[in-house]
Amino acid sequence: CRSWEERGDCRYGNKCQFAHGPHELRPIERHAKVTSVPDQAFVLIFLSTCPYAKRCCFIH
Repeated sequence: CRSWEERGDCRYGNKCQFAHGPHELRPIERHAKVTSVPDQAFVLIFLSTCPYAKRCCFIH
């Protein structure tokens, strides 16, 4: 939470949707089908339409 980091308080308290310190951080949960290795068929189709091609920061 930006307010918590900057001022040490937050007007949303326990209802804030952001963490108030490391103890409130949760591990990242990834869907089982999401990988960092692109599917070759998808790459062939998507890279021809993505303007950033191989430089794109998203998983293709």
